[in-house]
Amino acid sequence: METLIRSQRFRYWTAWALLSLAVIPFTYIVSLIVVLLVHGAFGFNQMEGGTYLSQTAMQVAGGAVIGLGTGLYQYLLLKKHFNAPASWIYFAMAGFAFAELVICLVLWQMQLNRWQLRFVEFNPLPEALFFAIAGLFTGVLQWTILRKYVTGSGYWILASTAGWGICVLVTVFGVWAFFAGALFYGLITGAVICWGLKARQDAAEAAE
Repeated sequence: METLIRSQRFRYWTAWALLSLAVIPFTYIVSLIVVLLVHGAFGFNQMEGGTYLSQTAMQVAGGAVIGLGTGLYQYLLLKKHFNAPASWIYFAMAGFAFAELVICLVLWQMQLNRWQLRFVEFNPLPEALFFAIAGLFTGVLQWTILRKYVTGSGYWILASTAGWGICVLVTVFGVWAFFAGALFYGLITGAVICWGLKARQDAAEAAE
């Protein structure tokens, strides 16, 4: 019986990691398309930096798309273990969107163009920092849900922050390393979920 349970947990962790590998890069590509569409709506082409206002609008929209894709697959997986609310998805969108808003406003005050700091420009550190901030905001918001169902839910905030930061930082080895980063994000966040669910179940059994 214990072997079966461990096997089920391993399959769940594997599914979480593999979906991260598939969904995150795809969602990021979609977010780039959305960013360019918003950029175009302000009258700029992809070779132009735009204004601080247009940069803020496009990055907030792009961040919301990344949060939507990521939050959706996680929500569907979490539903297999507890009655996860749809606000999990909204919190993912809000975390990324709000992070981009704050970042763009700070860069605006520093007179720096957000577009020039994207990791595709072969300098992943700024973008990795921005994604880590988005992971922090998202992690805190989602923690308010997770703490009701998972033991040690505070680790989710750390995993979300580190996972998103490293997801981008590894592109120092090349843009294609983003796939490895997405997988790492899935492994670390999935591990927190699996461990937390197991700890909660063990505690419940011990109390009986």
